[in-house]
Amino acid sequence: MRYPTIVAVALVAAAGCDLFNNTLEVQNPSNVPAGGLETPANAQLLVNSAIADFECAAGAYAVMGGEITDELIDATQTADRYPYERRSMVSSDARYAVNGCVGLGVYTPLQTARFSAVNVLSLLEGWTDAQVPGRDTLIAQLEAYEGYSLVLLGEGFCSMVVSTLDASRTTVYGGEIQRDSVLRLAVAAFSDAITGSAATGQTAIHNMALVGRARAYTDLGQLALAKTDAQQVTSGYVRYVTASTISTRRNNRVWQENSATSDATTLDTAYTNMNDPRVPFSDKGRNSVTGYHLFQQLKYTQSSSPIRLASFDEARLLVAEADLAASDFVHADSLINIFRARGGQSAITSTNPDTVKAALVDQRRREFFLEGQHLGDEIRFGLALNPPVGTAFKGGGTYASQLCLPLPDVEKQNNPNFP
Repeated sequence: MRYPTIVAVALVAAAGCDLFNNTLEVQNPSNVPAGGLETPANAQLLVNSAIADFECAAGAYAVMGGEITDELIDATQTADRYPYERRSMVSSDARYAVNGCVGLGVYTPLQTARFSAVNVLSLLEGWTDAQVPGRDTLIAQLEAYEGYSLVLLGEGFCSMVVSTLDASRTTVYGGEIQRDSVLRLAVAAFSDAITGSAATGQTAIHNMALVGRARAYTDLGQLALAKTDAQQVTSGYVRYVTASTISTRRNNRVWQENSATSDATTLDTAYTNMNDPRVPFSDKGRNSVTGYHLFQQLKYTQSSSPIRLASFDEARLLVAEADLAASDFVHADSLINIFRARGGQSAITSTNPDTVKAALVDQRRREFFLEGQHLGDEIRFGLALNPPVGTAFKGGGTYASQLCLPLPDVEKQNNPNFP
């Protein structure tokens, strides 16, 4: 992917803008070279812009993952959205590959977010503390967000390309790597953030990076390491992907797709039958144009509602997952029961690994409803697909079994490492 310019107006409103544009996009004559804006005086602005890139990408990822799994059902008549819902994504599909985050693209937005962080980190590492007061603090923040971009790329894609910058700030194009390699890069980014945040006393970023590294370790099957990290997270900690009414790009993406004013998606009965306050919804009392009954999620009631990214609650459920793997059923049950109580469910006391696993998955499904977690869970736990493969799809064809997104053709076409 190439990111040759920065839009000047974008930097003025950095809270809602991509820093780096894909070469497939038309370049506006009013654009100015990035170098003119990449100065120490703009360090905080550049960091904010990189974080805003991630937040928009994360919102799109939450919707995409919701449609691929059974959280959301696509209720539109827009055919190029159907591969998500139908689990039939192929590398030539344009929406997920090249669309921006407002249009539910995920590859370009996540790569833009990741590369924005890499680019600004490179700048910060080349500047001095005198030029940028609090430089180490900004570096640790960006490392944590880079880690989360990599986690989402690793969880959601079948394989990946991770391009970087060399010492001269020239793009070094990566080759195709597998999911586990991407997650290891996430671990490395989070490790740097953990070290840096500890040194600079940033408790919030330290917790964010601990949860992120625990999540990456869990995806890698390194559950003992995940537990060690998760147990260090401060009680009550939470970090959000922020949203705003300032522009469509800054809107909560789930709200944009499912709200009082949007019928683009509806909810699956797996959720509407839960009777759990963590899965709030209302019945719109009508069907979509494609025949799906419409339910409105009420978890995000405004365009400015934030989406949870990392939390002490997630850390506890990651500990429970590690306990399950270690056959410590008593402790796993005790943690799971904390969450079951939230949903008005009775406590479990089981030493059957299948029973405990089912209870854990159920609590993760409820607790992280529409937060961009369930796609990774379906892949990691090998959950049964809903609807099953072969079920007729209202938009035509049948449901398939593709969960991860293929490396898109656009990457191969723009990357010199591919023939």
